[in-house]
Amino acid sequence: MLNKFLLLLIFIYLSVSALGQSKQLVKINITSYQDISILLASYYGDKIRLVDTAYSTSGKFEFSKKKPYPAGIYMIVASNKSKLFEFIINGESIISLSTDTSSYIKNIKVRGSEENEVFFDYVKFNENIFKKSKVLSSKLQDINKYEPQYDRLINSLDSLNELAINYKLEIIETNPQLFVSKLMNSMSENEIPDTIRNNYDSLYSYIYYKEHYWDNLDLADDRFLRTPMLDKKINDYFDRLIAFQPDSVIKGIDFVLSKSESSEEIFSYLIWKFIGKYQNPKYMGFDKVFVHIVELYFQNSDYKIENASESIINTLTERAAKIKPLLLGSQAPNLILIDTAGQYTSFNHLKNEYIAIVFWDYECGICKKEIKFINDNIRNWKYNIGIFAVNVNGDLDKWKAYIKDHNLNWTNVNGTRSVTADFHDIYDIYGTPVIYLLDKKRNIVAKRIAAEKIISIIENLENN
Repeated sequence: MLNKFLLLLIFIYLSVSALGQSKQLVKINITSYQDISILLASYYGDKIRLVDTAYSTSGKFEFSKKKPYPAGIYMIVASNKSKLFEFIINGESIISLSTDTSSYIKNIKVRGSEENEVFFDYVKFNENIFKKSKVLSSKLQDINKYEPQYDRLINSLDSLNELAINYKLEIIETNPQLFVSKLMNSMSENEIPDTIRNNYDSLYSYIYYKEHYWDNLDLADDRFLRTPMLDKKINDYFDRLIAFQPDSVIKGIDFVLSKSESSEEIFSYLIWKFIGKYQNPKYMGFDKVFVHIVELYFQNSDYKIENASESIINTLTERAAKIKPLLLGSQAPNLILIDTAGQYTSFNHLKNEYIAIVFWDYECGICKKEIKFINDNIRNWKYNIGIFAVNVNGDLDKWKAYIKDHNLNWTNVNGTRSVTADFHDIYDIYGTPVIYLLDKKRNIVAKRIAAEKIISIIENLENN
């Protein structure tokens, strides 16, 4: 019985110890702090998320959590939303940070976190370097570059910069186990070897740099999601290294997602980031990226995407299916609509080299301007362009009167009288005016363009 009792006590002790280890406590002590509350926030991609709130009348605050806060960069924020300072959470049981309002960073003291000891030493060192650099830069502005002192100041600035770089490299080398080292490493630019830089043309340097771009940031490390570096590097990668055309963007997206796939959190964040950007893209043709993401990732049960409920997946799938037939290069869906003579006709009956399908409403002010522009200029266009004008208003008499009054001598049809399906659904029309441009094969070469862009787009197509 005694042995059983002792075993029970040991079991209870171990259970309590395990529970205690999983709990996390962040203690913040700010001398002379006047407010009764502070906020704990964290980075989350390109946003700042509120994590928790603590209250105290003595300046001693505690954030307590049974389950550890996800690792990353956090910040203490005043109730007026001003940031006081940043720090790192990386699985520590207890982090204690003490400072005062005269200088949050300069006077901070750390207990229980080697990450933050190294982090704040680095921040303080960098602040000191920045102050010295600022003084030297100010002096440079007041002297002529031909004066002897100018070169000395430049050399001093270079020395300070080298000092900062070496300090960072020393942290990375001596503390490889710390996240702060990985964070600093992610800020470093990849060096292109001299053998490539000096012996080959710039294309080889570009290829090397692109292939090694992610060497210093692990896209499967969840911690980077709670830093500003992940989003910064993603944006820089697509802005500088990926050609600005849909197929290249698709390849770039597939590449970064493949590198993040083992982190469900980062993978999901990036998926939603790309969906948000390309669902209603700023630039024509990039809806192809949206369709690709939906078809490859959301319709594939092998991929786990956070917050992708069945209803959301269905909505995205329906949207992708609707716009896929309208992607640039696709055969334009047929429309068979009634014309002013009461006959049903299609744009496929037109023999023009190019066709502009114009969806418009005679009661719409912007539509009237677009129609007028086409009517005023079509006689001077050097290309053989047919107009298939689809009016969306169901009053046929008023529609015909407007055509007659404004002498619109092209193929006029009314979308409310149709043999084919509803034009709204076929051509994704949710407002007017909308113009689609088709080539001689009746493939879509441009869409949702202004009438004044028709000629420049055709010229570009002809030149290419």
